[in-house]
Amino acid sequence: MSFLKPYRKTPRFSTLSSHPPPPPPPAPPAPDINLVGKAISILKRHQLYNLDSLSSQFTPQSASYLLHHSQFDKTLILPFINWARRRPFFDLKCSCISLHILTRFKVYKTAQSIAEDVAIKTPEDEHGDLVFKLIKSTYSDCNSSSAVIDLLVKSYSNLKLVKRGLNTIHLAISHGFMPGVLSYNSVLDAIIRSNEPIELAEEMYFHMIKSGISPNVFTYNILIRGFFGVRELEKGLELFSEMQKKGCLPNVVTYNTLMDAYCKLGRLDDALKVFDKMSVRDLEPNVISYNVILNGLGREGRMKETGGILEEMKRKRIVPDEVTYNTLVNGYCKEGNFHQALVLHDEMTSNGLSPNVITYTSLINSMCKARNLHRAMGFVEQMRDRKLFPNARTYTTLIDGFSQQGFMEEAYKLLDEMKRNGFSPSIVTYNALIHGHTVDGKIEDALGALDHITESGLSPDVVSYSTDYHWFL
Repeated sequence: MSFLKPYRKTPRFSTLSSHPPPPPPPAPPAPDINLVGKAISILKRHQLYNLDSLSSQFTPQSASYLLHHSQFDKTLILPFINWARRRPFFDLKCSCISLHILTRFKVYKTAQSIAEDVAIKTPEDEHGDLVFKLIKSTYSDCNSSSAVIDLLVKSYSNLKLVKRGLNTIHLAISHGFMPGVLSYNSVLDAIIRSNEPIELAEEMYFHMIKSGISPNVFTYNILIRGFFGVRELEKGLELFSEMQKKGCLPNVVTYNTLMDAYCKLGRLDDALKVFDKMSVRDLEPNVISYNVILNGLGREGRMKETGGILEEMKRKRIVPDEVTYNTLVNGYCKEGNFHQALVLHDEMTSNGLSPNVITYTSLINSMCKARNLHRAMGFVEQMRDRKLFPNARTYTTLIDGFSQQGFMEEAYKLLDEMKRNGFSPSIVTYNALIHGHTVDGKIEDALGALDHITESGLSPDVVSYSTDYHWFL
């Protein structure tokens, strides 16, 4: 996607046509001044419930007039906007006037909600030209500021409407407005979250510099995360170096992003060096910092080192969260230390935290490996009590656990439940069933399971064939 420029039609004139010009469109109806007066009187008495009787009489023109007339009276206009914003007469122009008012009063949450509603309700305004035109035409009358542009761009970006965000910045600049660093950061973040080409983020960054906008720590954090996300470590590190040279100090998020990238690349020792640098820079690691390191240790099978990290967290009064416990339980299950996994699971639930589906699946897998199917099903019931539901991997794990011990009736009940809940069995699921039939000595059923693989559109793998082949040796 290239940096978008506003679409403009070039009018064509002809001296050959004898047709008269079309008549001008009819003027919109005038606002009902009497109605507006009644509404203002009700609002001044703080009797919002009495406005409902006037709702059917309101037109977009009357609402726009009231917004404009009372725009500087905060105690009056904010309740009116909240009352009117979801009513039929509250049109696009009313929304744009409200954005100016709310931004001026720094009521950003409501303003962003209205801006997002506008974006959702105007899918035909693909590049944001229509909304920008209305924002521009109401700008001076509302004594507005460029903060409204930042808010609009942020709202588009929050919805991942990258085109609209990009084009609104371009339109703003071309009409003499100056979007701030918030606009650029919002679009950069949307580009990264939408998995747009990283080159588009680079282009946006260079445009930002050219426009005289100085990047801040949030700008660099977004870009560094984006480059690390596409495994361009060197470019991310160049930006890390650049920000410091320009006097922009990295924060905890910056260091967390660096550590996470190193861990995902299998460079845990480099991540630990970054972790140590934080204290040198007088930055206190947060719970995310510790979770990143714990996850890295789990990936590398270095679970013995996690105890010290957990103790350090407690010593610094950093409370472990659900991610901390889920990471540790998964790591211990992967290592085969079922006892410690269960200890941490109990500690987690006693602290009011809930394991996620991945963690429950790890615990279920551990119990199946320990041939404790009763405990495995106990975790399934816990999941359901917590409004969590097994996924495809959970079902496959359970089917394998029952098949390993020859409980084929239970395994097939789980297979039926899996299908009913919309999950398609994988080749691993069917291989578990085939192996189960070898356990109970029923070769015909094993061959039947092999047929199910091809009937499901899957291709048997070497495990499928080798398990059946065992019977012919």
